[in-house]
Amino acid sequence: MQPNFSLVFFTTLAGMSQGLLFYIAIFKSQFNLLSNSFLTNLALPVSFGLLIASLLASFFHLGHPERAWRAAHMWRTSWLSREVIVLPLFITTVILAWYFSAQDKSFPIIWLAIVILAFLLWICTAQIYQCIKFIQEWAHPLTFINFLVLGLTSGWLLFGSLIWFWSDAIENAYVKLIPAIGVALLFIALTIKLTIWKRNRGLKPKSNLNSAIGIPNTRIRQISMGLMGGSFNTREFFHNQTNLVLDNLRKIILFGAYLFPILILVYALQSSTFSAVFIALIVHLIGLMCERWMFFAEANHPQKFSGVHQQELWHHRQAAQLCVPRRFWLHRAGDL
Repeated sequence: MQPNFSLVFFTTLAGMSQGLLFYIAIFKSQFNLLSNSFLTNLALPVSFGLLIASLLASFFHLGHPERAWRAAHMWRTSWLSREVIVLPLFITTVILAWYFSAQDKSFPIIWLAIVILAFLLWICTAQIYQCIKFIQEWAHPLTFINFLVLGLTSGWLLFGSLIWFWSDAIENAYVKLIPAIGVALLFIALTIKLTIWKRNRGLKPKSNLNSAIGIPNTRIRQISMGLMGGSFNTREFFHNQTNLVLDNLRKIILFGAYLFPILILVYALQSSTFSAVFIALIVHLIGLMCERWMFFAEANHPQKFSGVHQQELWHHRQAAQLCVPRRFWLHRAGDL
C-alpha cells in the first residue's frame, strides 16, 4: 500500500496520547499519586494537544474534509464510523477531567471512562485494518496487539518524561520504576514486532495473473500498466520503494523504536539520570513513525500487479509520460 503520512501521524500521536491518558487515569484513580497541579498544568494539556493534533492530521487524507461528519452514519457496520464517534467522546472526557482537576475535584467515573474509551479507540483503529480479510498482513489479531502495546509503550515514555520535567509530580521512590517498566514494555513490543515480521515473510499471495484472467499458462507476464499513465490502483497500492530501502528501514525501526531506547533506559536505570527517559522518548518516536509507515507499506493488496517488480512498472509509466504530450496523460480538472 502507499503509506499516507496523515495516517502515520494520526495513529502515532493518538496512540501515544491514549497510552499517556491510560497511565494518568490509573495512577490518579487507583493510587492517587499525581498532583492536580501536574495534571492541570502539564499532563492533561499535553494529552489534549496530542489528540487535537492527531485529529487534525487525520483530515489531510480525506478528499472532502468538510464531509467527515457523515462517516459516523455507518456505525452499525463500519469500524471507521465507530472511531469517528469514539474519538470526540474521548476528547470530551479529557476536557472534563482537565476542568475538574483545575477545580481540585476528582470523579473516579471520569477516569474510568478515559480508560474504557482509550481501549475502545485502540480497538476501533486496529479493526479498521484488521477487518480487511484480503490484506493478509493486517488480518490477524497481532495488528490490534501491536497497536495496543506500542501505544502503551510510547505513552509510558511520555508519562515518564513529563514526571521528570515536573519534579514534584510523584514520589521519588516511584520515579525509579519508570526506566525499568519502560524496558519491559519495549521488550514486549519488540517481541511482537519480530513475530509480525516472521509471519509476514511466510505469507503467500492467494491470487495471481493466472487466477485473475483464468489462463493457467505459467509464462504470463504483465509488462504494462495500461494506457499511458497511472490510475487509482497504481497510486494507492504501490509505495514505489525498492527492497533495499525497505530492508534498511526495518533496521532503522529495529534500532530506533526498540534497541536504542532500551539501552538508553538501562543507562538511566543504572546512573539514575532520569532525563535520559526523554531522550529515549524522542528516539522511540522517530522509530515509531518509521514503524507505522512500514505497517502500511508491508500491506499487499490483491490488486497489486503480480509477476512484475514494482519498480519496473514505475519506470514504464515514467517512460510513457516522457514520450506522450502532457495533455494526454494529465487527468486532473483544470489541467486540460
